[in-house]
Amino acid sequence: MSKISQRRALLLAAIVPALLVAGCSAGNNTQAMKGAASPGTPTDMDSISPEETEASPDATDTASPTDTAGGGQPQSAVQGFFSALKSGNADQVANAFSDDAVAAVNGQPTAEGSQAIRTLFQKQLQGNGMKQATHTIDESRTAGDTDAIVRSTSKQGNDNYRELFVLTKDGEEWKISQFMNNKAS
Repeated sequence: MSKISQRRALLLAAIVPALLVAGCSAGNNTQAMKGAASPGTPTDMDSISPEETEASPDATDTASPTDTAGGGQPQSAVQGFFSALKSGNADQVANAFSDDAVAAVNGQPTAEGSQAIRTLFQKQLQGNGMKQATHTIDESRTAGDTDAIVRSTSKQGNDNYRELFVLTKDGEEWKISQFMNNKAS
């Protein structure tokens, strides 16, 4: 196992269970969905870096074409992914992922690697019901200089989805290394 794979595995083992527990037990409690059991104190808020703060509540799918490269901030890479979905371009969607990425899409077998992810999204984009979908980034956090977690929600037709992205910096670009979504109940 490479050093990068080990780091990703440790990051996932530490963060994903906590996010899933918070999301599953939250119900209508939006504070729990944000991963906090109680409001932060002023001293807690003083120690949070700008990269660890939440996206604004108004953050929706307004990515510009320059965001599709995945440069800048992790949330820009996710917005680029959503823009590619809306355009129906499976190659552009696959390019948002790292070469060894894993995608677990609700109701589909897990896709590992670029080709499998491209094939998965080609099937997902047939008929491209994604054009009318709306996407909101709920939270974006960095974990060091090269890893980040982004949590979002989407509405596609009458269905609501929750997405969790683990991103890794590849040179100057943020790439999705792990992606999971499921229907919200």
